[in-house]
Amino acid sequence: MNMQKLMKEAQKAQRKMQEAQEKIAAMTVEGSAGGGMVKVNARGDGEIIGVTLEASVVNPDEVELLEDLIMAAVNDAQQKSKALQEQELGSVMGGLGGMGGLGNLF
Repeated sequence: MNMQKLMKEAQKAQRKMQEAQEKIAAMTVEGSAGGGMVKVNARGDGEIIGVTLEASVVNPDEVELLEDLIMAAVNDAQQKSKALQEQELGSVMGGLGGMGGLGNLF
């Protein structure tokens, strides 16, 4: 493979990666806890964009429980976001294996 073709393939791979990252950032996932009483929405890149609480979980006598539920929902949303990233980027990166081994650099 000549250097010019290799550079073209690398640029193509870079564009595909950028497109995949933009696609991921536009996607959303929802994490939940307490049977859905606490919900956290996150973008595909992991940024938390919303928290929804059912009124029944807001009890001044059980603040610690609410904190635990929020943390569990945040963790759930972040895990789903990470899985989304791996799925989307994996499909892009998987297609780079035929580039003279360049796919192994990422």
